[in-house]
Amino acid sequence: MENSAEIEIIYWIGTSLMLLLSLGILFLVLSYRNHLYKIRQKEADLLLKATLEGERVERNRIAADLHDSVSGDLNAIKNYLLFIEKTNSLKAHQEILDEIKNSVILALENTRLVSYKLMPPLLENLGLLHTLDDYLEQLSKKTQLKFSVTAPEGLQFESDVAYEVFRVVQEFTTNMVKYGQITQCQIGFARSNHQTTIAIKDDGEPYDFFQLMKVSSGTGLKNINSRIKSIGGTLEQLPDTTGNHFVIHLKKEPC
Repeated sequence: MENSAEIEIIYWIGTSLMLLLSLGILFLVLSYRNHLYKIRQKEADLLLKATLEGERVERNRIAADLHDSVSGDLNAIKNYLLFIEKTNSLKAHQEILDEIKNSVILALENTRLVSYKLMPPLLENLGLLHTLDDYLEQLSKKTQLKFSVTAPEGLQFESDVAYEVFRVVQEFTTNMVKYGQITQCQIGFARSNHQTTIAIKDDGEPYDFFQLMKVSSGTGLKNINSRIKSIGGTLEQLPDTTGNHFVIHLKKEPC
């Protein structure tokens, strides 16, 4: 009987040890998988930041090339045509001369617009808020819709954050004009407890941003989400029966 009891005790001790060993191995496997997931997530975040930074640098380079070379060449042609027009060198072909001059002027304007969209010059020189104010003013004139921006005095952002925030606002407003059926949009910056929030509110057709992002074949909404994530921010959509209300929470402080 004693031997039987000892065997039973040994059996249960062995079973318990095997169970503990199995749980330990399971814990180690899960911990390793979680650690591996975090490493991959960090690598993905670094890759995203590198990609967006590369895009910003490339956009800046192309915008500078357009401004310095293409615009310079077009301006030289325009000045040459003006000289010919003033000296009446081609008076018999004035109609053709006018067509060439108008085409050059149009090309200059288009080049300026492309350069501005690639990298607004105000962004590097005057900062995010001045650039947004200028962009929204031009957009209001072009679309006859009302866009406005408000911010606390003296609020500034690091260049990488400013660039991504500008692109996010640009993407949001482009979608509003194309699909939103809005009449007005307010963008408000606020800062409290060392955090910065950006509220974007319109009176257009309500939609679920995150649900639409999952099913949409376009890249616009995904770009918005990726850009916000790349600067350590989060996007929140608040319920609103008269339009759409989004709030961007920036974890990285303005400079």
